[in-house]
Amino acid sequence: MQEKILEKLRLLFFGIGSIGKKHINIIKENYDFEIYAYRTNKGQEKNGLNIEEFTCLDDAFSIKPDVAFITNPTFLHIPTALECAKRNIDLFIEKPLSHSIENAYELESEIKKRNLFTYVAYNLRFHQVITNLKDIISAKKEKPIFFKIVCSSYLPNWRLNQNYSNSYSAKKELGGGVSLDLSHEFDYISYLFGEIKSISGYCDKISDLEIESEDIIEAQIRFDSDLKGNLHLDYFSLNSERIIQIYYNDEYLEGNLLKNSIKVIEKNGKERSINYQCNIDDTYKLQMQYFFKQYLKKNHNIMNNFSEALKTFNKIMEFKNTCQDAR
Repeated sequence: MQEKILEKLRLLFFGIGSIGKKHINIIKENYDFEIYAYRTNKGQEKNGLNIEEFTCLDDAFSIKPDVAFITNPTFLHIPTALECAKRNIDLFIEKPLSHSIENAYELESEIKKRNLFTYVAYNLRFHQVITNLKDIISAKKEKPIFFKIVCSSYLPNWRLNQNYSNSYSAKKELGGGVSLDLSHEFDYISYLFGEIKSISGYCDKISDLEIESEDIIEAQIRFDSDLKGNLHLDYFSLNSERIIQIYYNDEYLEGNLLKNSIKVIEKNGKERSINYQCNIDDTYKLQMQYFFKQYLKKNHNIMNNFSEALKTFNKIMEFKNTCQDAR
């Protein structure tokens, strides 16, 4: 998977739920690094990953980790990352950045002051549909004139071994709700089209799902380039969709992240489809490969470093807070 790496890194995971375990397994399969975990609940069973774990924070920091992987619940991301940054530990932060903007700029200040290497993980940037749309957009001389994005799914089907109403997705104070839970869409919009200028529109809880968080967003997104488009996110659709429609004066592009395909329609009516053989696990592996390659080169211009991710996150939170005030 990756180039041969001789440097031995020491990694400390904060939180080893499903996403933490996924990252750990990828690292164990492909790299020869030391991996440790910090867990707050002393009553939990051993992790089953054959890695040493700590329940005392001072003990965890005593191993002097090179990188902290922030994979604990969303509402703990910023405080945990701050603890690590103040100890000069580089950061890999799982999406979304947090559940609120509180202390985010303090963390950014610590990162800049200490020149820390940071990355905010949005694995869909490595999906073949997204990477190939990015290439097509970059190669075209003409800029798109409009886009529409739909991400629809049914929350009770997300985690079949868990009552959805008890999940963090259902709880507003933990970072649940489509604006953050489905923030992949905001992220790859900025990846494809540039920095977001403004987000306006509507968000609410309208279904009979037993949740406290918003289950729908209808948003209008604008960019400094004057490009604008619409974004729909929901938790309640029995028809799962993840589609990106991009309009040009002379062409139409449609990326389908569930069917792994891109459809192209030219102005003369000629139509073609490009199909990809990929799965979601590939995106996590490619993301980890990219992260360690950039980390070992100490490339602080890595895409989606903390400051870049914070710009998009701040726009999301401004929109989310406006919606809540309206309600």
